[in-house]
Amino acid sequence: MSRSRDTDRYSRIAAIFHWGVAILLLVQIYVGWTFGDMERGALRTEWFNWHKTLGFAILLLTVGRLVWRLVNPPPAWPAQTPTWERWLARLNHAAFYIVLIGLSLTGWAYISTGSGALQSATTPLVGGLSFPFIPGLPRAGHAAFEDTHVLLVKVTYALLILHVGAVIKHLVFDRGAIASRMPPFTRREDRHKPTN
Repeated sequence: MSRSRDTDRYSRIAAIFHWGVAILLLVQIYVGWTFGDMERGALRTEWFNWHKTLGFAILLLTVGRLVWRLVNPPPAWPAQTPTWERWLARLNHAAFYIVLIGLSLTGWAYISTGSGALQSATTPLVGGLSFPFIPGLPRAGHAAFEDTHVLLVKVTYALLILHVGAVIKHLVFDRGAIASRMPPFTRREDRHKPTN
């Protein structure tokens, strides 16, 4: 791909952050639905440890992606992109950052106000790892943190539907320059062009 085309696309590092978060989020949704219906016991605890591990990984990757985006602005919009699409895309991206960080923080706060926080300073993760509880949170907020976490999960579903819908629109119907902004996607007319 030409250098000029590369300037219209997200960098490889931005793409790695994007797809890393996307994959972990989809796995997290599956894990959350699976362990949520289990009876309490060793198996549910193991799945819950995966849920916590994925949650902290998503938090770290999302913060990393946000920092990268602030230091390395995204590619410019194609000139023909309607203003309403630009604003909707910006709103969707901003909402994703807020929700993904909010999900992780409310989940972290939820476990930090549970009974496990009375017995240890850390919560177990997968692979023998652990993560510290948030100190000083009132136990009275336990239910509120859970309710907020569940609400943010529902908002996440809505944002995913909107985002995937937009991707399908640009890849299948519009087939314009926006479709090629995020690697590895390319516009149909670019697939057979020479790379130099």
